[in-house]
Amino acid sequence: MAVGLEAKRAKTARGRRILAKREPKLIENPRTALIVRGQRTSAIVNSVLTDLYMLKKPYSIHFKRHNAVHPFEDVTPLEFLAQKNDASLFAFGTHSKKRPNHLVLGRMFDHHLLDMFELAIQQVKTMHEFAKAAPGGASIESKPCVLFQGEWDNFSTLRSLRSLLLDFFHGQVVSAISPIGIERIVSFTAVPSSRDNETRVLMRHYVVKLKKSAEGTSPYTELTEIGPSLDLQVRRVQQPSDDLLKSAMFHRSVTPSQPKKTKNVSHSRVGGRQGRIHVPKQDLREVALARMKGLKQTPLKDTPMPAAADATAQPSIDPSPIRPKAGRRGEAVVERDDSSDGHHKKRSKKVAT
Repeated sequence: MAVGLEAKRAKTARGRRILAKREPKLIENPRTALIVRGQRTSAIVNSVLTDLYMLKKPYSIHFKRHNAVHPFEDVTPLEFLAQKNDASLFAFGTHSKKRPNHLVLGRMFDHHLLDMFELAIQQVKTMHEFAKAAPGGASIESKPCVLFQGEWDNFSTLRSLRSLLLDFFHGQVVSAISPIGIERIVSFTAVPSSRDNETRVLMRHYVVKLKKSAEGTSPYTELTEIGPSLDLQVRRVQQPSDDLLKSAMFHRSVTPSQPKKTKNVSHSRVGGRQGRIHVPKQDLREVALARMKGLKQTPLKDTPMPAAADATAQPSIDPSPIRPKAGRRGEAVVERDDSSDGHHKKRSKKVAT
């Protein structure tokens, strides 16, 4: 399915603009996340997916219909949805008797699966349960402060999961941020275990409130939990291959101030971007231009030019005789035979008799 979408070309200006936005960029756009429900879900899974959608808003797309998809068996449907919606992250919720209340988080690279983690939801408190305790909350598009606590560096699985969580809640890329502009904090605490399938990750979401301090040097910071509050347990993991991970981590050294050199294209502060075009020699007589009828030239025919007249030549005398012919009374008709041009002509002249 993905191959067919790549081969398709845009036929309209709107389609070309959409494809231009999907092209690779030096500074990437904020990553969009797909929130997808599995074939069967529970109320707990639906509430968790809704809260993740609210945390990622406006860079998230929520599919509320059920999809018969099994990511660890066949990830092709998710790759198709990711390419169709230009998304590089996904959160997939499912519920079954064997695996109750499970959440799958994953990343895409070039519209193909990079890695994904299956997390079991053990305890949950939704944002709706914290509405009375923390009225007002935080703005939707505010950039969160992502905090990791615990032994994340001691286990390879937790290091990969930390990278995934950081990409999922990173938000927009900014050069600087004011301390006053930090409105919320997303905290992840790792609780490792001797068994891989018993490693726990505790997720908490706080809103930052700045109050007046007694010292007066800096404001007093107060954290209020606003949810969601999740206790997750790591289950199945699919790690990326070394070659695919190397391609995904590759970063060009080109910057917007020093773009990549292009043949016959130069940049200057005064003229900006300038290009040199090499045009071959043209025959202006063959250029298709709008011509007026009055200036149209007819081609000359290959006919011999007439010979010049001789000034000394004597005028030719027609030797045809002039014979009088009887006519009416008092008139005489003179008939002359002009057959030099191949036609018989008669000329009449009145003569007094």
